[in-house]
Amino acid sequence: MNETLAATLGELQAKIYWLHDAEEFAELASVAATIYMKLGYTQQQSETAGNLISQAYQLSDDAVLAQKAGDFDKEIQFYHQVKDKLTQVETTLDYQTSIAIHQMKWWMYFRHKQKLQILLHLFLQHFKAVGLINLLTAIKLTYFLMEIGRVHKLRDRETTKHNAIRYWTELLKIKPPQYPYLG
Repeated sequence: MNETLAATLGELQAKIYWLHDAEEFAELASVAATIYMKLGYTQQQSETAGNLISQAYQLSDDAVLAQKAGDFDKEIQFYHQVKDKLTQVETTLDYQTSIAIHQMKWWMYFRHKQKLQILLHLFLQHFKAVGLINLLTAIKLTYFLMEIGRVHKLRDRETTKHNAIRYWTELLKIKPPQYPYLG
């Protein structure tokens, strides 16, 4: 396992959260693409995935606006579009197991402050990607992402980055057939 790679990926992942907050979606796409390039995907796959991830973030923001306006149907429509974008990322990266639905759901439940649902879908996203043989790793990855979300809400950049590095350190140890991270 390459600790330098884990540190780079963790820093890039943390940067995505701050770029999302700043609504810097073009740069977010570029950073997401860089993550996939570092993971060994082609430039075309990486750029396509990065653009789709950026679009998914924008759609999730639209869903939040619909939620705040009290338009549940529109909010759900936007989340379905988020799932579609993340599914396209999976197709682009040749993933065999679909985890997009779980990422979309934990994003939605995060915004609705439903902690048990967040935990369930974060775990399922990781468990489906890394498999039963790596159950303990799936639990650790779920924990690290929960912590990333918690400290990011507190605007703690350094701890967010630290947790993202821990996430990638743990994930890279097992060399999964596909990565559970979709942005």
